[in-house]
Amino acid sequence: MHIDSCIYADEVTPQRVKGRNCVIIDVFRATSVIITALDNGASRVTAVTDVEEAFEVAERLKSNGVKTILGGERNVFKVEGFDKDNSPLSYRREDVEGTEIVFTTTNGTKAINKSREAEHIYIGALINAEAVCRRLLEEGRDITLVCSGREGNYTLEDALCAGMIASRLEEEAHDCFLTDITRTMLDIYRLYEKDFREGLKHSQHYNRIMSLGIGKDVEYCLKRNIIETVPHVNKDGYITL
Repeated sequence: MHIDSCIYADEVTPQRVKGRNCVIIDVFRATSVIITALDNGASRVTAVTDVEEAFEVAERLKSNGVKTILGGERNVFKVEGFDKDNSPLSYRREDVEGTEIVFTTTNGTKAINKSREAEHIYIGALINAEAVCRRLLEEGRDITLVCSGREGNYTLEDALCAGMIASRLEEEAHDCFLTDITRTMLDIYRLYEKDFREGLKHSQHYNRIMSLGIGKDVEYCLKRNIIETVPHVNKDGYITL
């Protein structure tokens, strides 16, 4: 099992993902939202890259009688005219059960759509990391861990999640090879394994989010292995269970 990693969405190329299993990681907060929404009963998520496309897709679904939620953000903030933002705490069962979610974010949905050449695309975060590892081990295919990053830059929280997954895979797989960048992320995870916030307190993205008063989102997104759901991108391009 060969495990490679991309440190932000723009590093993804067809050559890096083709024929491999991909895990898309955007801890703060896109993949945490998708996992939570589907675990709370949403029927599927359509991940789009552009805001205008999101409006068009949502309008088409609504005109066909589909119960639809339009959600996401640009630069952390809710898009004007959207139903929901990018907070996983907004996607409660009573709000999302039985709905289709059209979702666009600055980094996470971009990473998903750039990885379309992969054999399978899974949605991962700290909240479901263990379940993701079990799925990857069952399949045994080579893996690319895709960290979404932030606006073309590395983020520590995504690296911690990728390192957590890599650590578990290395422990369980007999023929596991980690590329240098994956090994680096694993080392970072082990350095801060007992206390993620100790590392994150110096992180640019973490401190920006905390300064915006959404610490409750951070608290939720840093929880480990609280959900067994492993969303995937199906053959029609929708994210489902």
